[in-house]
Amino acid sequence: MLDRQGAQEDRVAGVRRQLLIFAAGLAVILIGLGWVLLVRGFGGNTSAAVEPSVAPAAREQVLNELLETTKDLQVTQQQAVDQLQVVQDQLVAQKAETKKLSEQIATMTEKLEALRSAVSAPAATPPKSR
Repeated sequence: MLDRQGAQEDRVAGVRRQLLIFAAGLAVILIGLGWVLLVRGFGGNTSAAVEPSVAPAAREQVLNELLETTKDLQVTQQQAVDQLQVVQDQLVAQKAETKKLSEQIATMTEKLEALRSAVSAPAATPPKSR
């Protein structure tokens, strides 16, 4: 029973690590994309001077794609957080159930020991002679 609990805790720890890695990756991607947009926006784009009518449309398309990707990543991250919360709730419920069962086993063990000592006590005294 404790092995299952340990395995469950290992799974939760693994999910937490994956979520942390995912969040870190998402942060790196968003920072990188923000940096690229910042550099392109303020660094002066030479293609804008060549084709002024095409560059704003292409830039807007890239921005829209970036926004869509960011929204999708946020949804995915929220789903991962929700799944982690469910696993944590299940773990808490399992721990409570394990504690309850452990207490029941301890009670039953005490009763069994009392019963054994009650049964063995008369057998330990020698029989009375007539």
